[in-house]
Amino acid sequence: MSYILLVEDNQENADMTIRILKSAGYTVKHVLQGLQAGPLARAEPPSLILMDFDLPDINGRVMALTLKKQLGSVPIIAVTARTGEAEARIAQRFGMSAFISKPFLPEHLLAVVGQFVPAPTLVIRKD
Repeated sequence: MSYILLVEDNQENADMTIRILKSAGYTVKHVLQGLQAGPLARAEPPSLILMDFDLPDINGRVMALTLKKQLGSVPIIAVTARTGEAEARIAQRFGMSAFISKPFLPEHLLAVVGQFVPAPTLVIRKD
C-alpha cells in the first residue's frame, strides 16, 4: 500500500495536514517522534515523507539525511516553521526534495506533494 509518512511533533499541525492530504485521497501514517520514522519507513517504505525540522528527539534535517541513506529515492519534503532561502538551501543540502514553510495553504501543500506523488483517483460511489 502506498502512503505518505508525516513526521510532525505538533498534533494540531499533524491533524490539519492529515485532513488536507486525506481529503485529496492520500493515505497518511503519522509519527510524533523522528526516531519512530526510521523503523516504520524501513519496514514499509512510504511514497513520500513530510519531515518537520524541529522534533523533540532528533533534528529533522539529520533524520532526513539518515532516511535518504537508508531508503534511497524516497522524496522527503521539509515542512517547517523555519522560513527563508537559507533554510530552503539547508534542506536541500540534507537531501530534501522540496521545502514548505508553515503556515501553508492547503492548495500549496497539495501542489508540492503532487509533484512527487500524484493524487489518488477518488472513487465516488453512487448508491
